[in-house]
Amino acid sequence: MEVKFDLVRIGKIRKSYELEKTLKDNVVSLKKDIRFLLENEICNNKSNIVEMAMIIPEKGKNIKIALEDVRDFHIRKKLKTNFPNSIYQGKYAKILDNINNRIF
Repeated sequence: MEVKFDLVRIGKIRKSYELEKTLKDNVVSLKKDIRFLLENEICNNKSNIVEMAMIIPEKGKNIKIALEDVRDFHIRKKLKTNFPNSIYQGKYAKILDNINNRIF
């Protein structure tokens, strides 16, 4: 299965280079972990592609994933089970409001 990510930053880019580097590393790490988890799964759509949004937070350094875009219930449940602390709990409207923010 192929996994595609849309990055969304809530708020502005931080002034601290070290923190931005940490955020970038956390994004890469979470992407790698999710792709490894889902590499042998089969999605219910024809193209066998899962798309999800990754949220770079305004404060802190924990990258979150939004499960609203994941339509397959089995994949959604697997992500919730394996990444419980990385699930975005905020409103989806906030993601849409910040969709055009610069990422890195």
